Amino acid sequence: MHQKIISGLFFAGVALALNITAQAQPAPPIDLYRVPAPSEQRLQRIQKNLARWHMGATLVLVKDEQFLRIQVPDVGYFDESVLLSDNSALTYTIPQGQHDYIIDLGQFMKVSRFFFNNESASGTMQIMSSNTLDPLNSGKWVTLTQPVSFSEGVIPSASFAEVDTRYLLVRFNILNQGRIGHFGATGSMDITKANIQIGKGEETKETIKAQSPIIDYDFGAAYTGSRIIYASGGALEEVYHLQDDDPTTTHQFPSDEESIVIIDLRKKTQMRSIASSFNSGQSGTLQIYLTNHLPSEFTEDNQTGVATYTNELGHVERAEFAAKNDSNFEYLMAATTPQQIVRVPNDFFFDIEDSYSVYVKGENTRLHHIFDEIERRYVIVRFTPENLQSDYKIETAQYMPGSTDLRIHKAQAAPPPFSFGGIDVIGDVPFEDIFFTADAEPGLPGPPPPPPPPPPPVFSQ
Repeated sequence: MHQKIISGLFFAGVALALNITAQAQPAPPIDLYRVPAPSEQRLQRIQKNLARWHMGATLVLVKDEQFLRIQVPDVGYFDESVLLSDNSALTYTIPQGQHDYIIDLGQFMKVSRFFFNNESASGTMQIMSSNTLDPLNSGKWVTLTQPVSFSEGVIPSASFAEVDTRYLLVRFNILNQGRIGHFGATGSMDITKANIQIGKGEETKETIKAQSPIIDYDFGAAYTGSRIIYASGGALEEVYHLQDDDPTTTHQFPSDEESIVIIDLRKKTQMRSIASSFNSGQSGTLQIYLTNHLPSEFTEDNQTGVATYTNELGHVERAEFAAKNDSNFEYLMAATTPQQIVRVPNDFFFDIEDSYSVYVKGENTRLHHIFDEIERRYVIVRFTPENLQSDYKIETAQYMPGSTDLRIHKAQAAPPPFSFGGIDVIGDVPFEDIFFTADAEPGLPGPPPPPPPPPPPVFSQ
């Protein structure tokens, strides 16, 4: 059964009230902000994750001082293979003790940062690099970082001087076993320089499916060209954090409203699961809607201008958020920048046939919903805080004129804000159907590369 949609009271301007009033509110229409198309400069701030199967990376395990390479055909046979997966909800339980993992980037890449998703492990990590796959005690591995400590639930991220390398060694010393995943290695390559195409040759389609291994592919990531086109709130400049393949970045929504984002995959896309990560501490209902068409309200020329302002971080916020964050009346008067919204009726979601719903407990931090493969263009993710699912009463704020300013007194204490860390739209893609090229950076030609080292044993052979 669908839940009634309730949203917080919206102030389009400045109002005066002598006292605080409380009244039950009918379910109002839903206001969604039109997210402006990102500029080239904004996209250049999103680094491409190089530690991914679709980028040609492979994982080398170190067992009794021997190397064992996990290649794409072996993904289903090794639990550790999830570390290079596009699916951020997949995790691997790493036991106590020292563990070494080598990421073969497939070619020389510039790297200056490493991170991973840590759900419940604690210990230290250390990063090293090498141009060749030599024994770990050969003295050829260059230390990039000192051991970095992390505790349960903390996502470690280590930056270092940029190196042009092929192999990264990640050394863990685990004190308490736990679940980890989502390795990330980034450098100077941003998503505008990484060109990834999915081949669709009809004459080879069946051959590819029969011969090529299948990998997880995130069709919702920013590098694919997919874009978040509507969001219910928060600093719109940060909404691309949901598509940047980086668990250390988030987009924060107001705590007293529903959190809604609409992702446009650009065309009908086959998918089989949705993964999302979010902060703990906020209970509510998380719903996913899949559709090929948006209601007429999204296409009609009836956008509404809303008062916004730019805060000290350069983020666009609504006027009432300006009031909450600063009591100066000048901030309210400056909140005149028009921001396009679309106003849709409160039964907007009821007509979408393909929908999934799950209750999120306060301690939950991620969701992975698997369904039968389906082909859709738009993905809508909606979180309704628990405090909005009952007979929610909204108290209007009280504006009290002062001698030098107009101070705003919040009528209600708000629960913790809700933050999404990322949303993955996962589908199956034949590995041989992925084509990656990178825009070359200008520079002097270097010496020819040394002869490649002999490859380590390959399990699939």
